[in-house]
Amino acid sequence: MLIRHTPDDGGRSFNTPGFYTQVSHQWKQYRPYFRYQYVNASPAEPVIAYAGLQHGPPFGVRYDWSYFAALKIQYDYSFRREIPDFNQLGLQMAFTF
Repeated sequence: MLIRHTPDDGGRSFNTPGFYTQVSHQWKQYRPYFRYQYVNASPAEPVIAYAGLQHGPPFGVRYDWSYFAALKIQYDYSFRREIPDFNQLGLQMAFTF
């Protein structure tokens, strides 16, 4: 992806590149996955500078206990520019109708 931001006053334009790629395979009701994600926002970017440079590998597993409900657990590790890296463990429940 590429986010291009130009302020209304015609100031400097900013381009923020990013991508992710994911591999996954389903075994019965389980779907383990591995992803790599990357985003690089300029520190001078007035809207999303908080994102900065972040990249890292999340991985997890999704369990579909019915056609309409799933549970997912995911671990993230993100490398960041000029601020401490972080670890995150997430649990998500999803319903569809």
